Amino acid sequence: MYHKKKNLLDLQRTRAGTYRDINSGIFLDRNERAVPYDNKINRLLSKYLEKINLNLYPEMDPFYIKLSNWLKVNKDEIYITEGVSGAIKGLIETLTLPGENNIVFPYPTFALYPVYCKMFDVKFKFINYKQNYALDFEQLIGAVDKNTSIVFLPNPNTPIEGTIGIDKIKTLANHCNKKNVMLVLDEVYYPFGDITGIELIKEFDNVLIMRSFSKAFGLAGIRLGYLIGNSENISYVSKTRTGYESNSVSMSIASFYIDRYDIVLDYVQQVKEGLEFLKHKLNAIEIEYNGGDSGNSIYLNLKDAFLAKNIVESLITKNIYVRGNWPAPFNRGFSVTGAPINIMETFYNEFQTILLEEKGKK
Repeated sequence: MYHKKKNLLDLQRTRAGTYRDINSGIFLDRNERAVPYDNKINRLLSKYLEKINLNLYPEMDPFYIKLSNWLKVNKDEIYITEGVSGAIKGLIETLTLPGENNIVFPYPTFALYPVYCKMFDVKFKFINYKQNYALDFEQLIGAVDKNTSIVFLPNPNTPIEGTIGIDKIKTLANHCNKKNVMLVLDEVYYPFGDITGIELIKEFDNVLIMRSFSKAFGLAGIRLGYLIGNSENISYVSKTRTGYESNSVSMSIASFYIDRYDIVLDYVQQVKEGLEFLKHKLNAIEIEYNGGDSGNSIYLNLKDAFLAKNIVESLITKNIYVRGNWPAPFNRGFSVTGAPINIMETFYNEFQTILLEEKGKK
């Protein structure tokens, strides 16, 4: 007799889709690469992909070797996943006991953290941000108890960056280690910022790193990520992998851009310049903001949920998409994905016009 699990029956999910017109518009709502790769690069990539034998199953080892050489870690310290979301799912599936354990993470954050907790019947604890946008580190330390299995730390997070330095991460790692808790650093936005805990996997047996090719590489469409940790942890967590961790096309595309990492870093620099431009403009009109330092987005605090909602909706009519509808108190603003200066200027001009119109209605 089959059984439907109550926790899955209670879990509300909708299929991934889009509310955007992908044929036009400026997409600043999902922290994706806002500018497509140019035709010259696309032609080189197409030629590169011609060597793939689509009739054959993927050969995983070459990509593991490429990642190993690029990251300067051993091949057996890497586990290839379906984006960071696949890593989160695998960790919760393998490191928790249903109905017994809890997981700790900042909130708001990536939507799939609570989804996977509910999927595997694991409780979760939210860690808040202070009024100065700093992560409540004391609350984070205090939340780790005897039933905690994993602390997920997006560093930086979104919509609030809340980035913490290596010294605090080490303090947290030590604290978790004493309680036999795994500390997982979500570094999906590396290298927009320069803080990384990758060296900590040599010092702490309970530290893992998650990264993906979605943000800095601008390859959200290939759904590819990886987990880094000591070989024992990686071997254990990867036991629940499917027959092949990824596919030949995704791995080949990622390999192409690893070999051309300068292109990736060039776009990272363009985004940083665009965010600096936007921050300068926001300062001039006294709009409070957070971020744009170690991630690829910025949160604009309008201090008015109704105003924020109206501006987000008005921007959509201009084919400019930003991310609103954050949980309170962050529903009083919205987040904007960083992009090169020309795109940030277009966004700002439309935003300022709409803002003045909305204020004129009062």
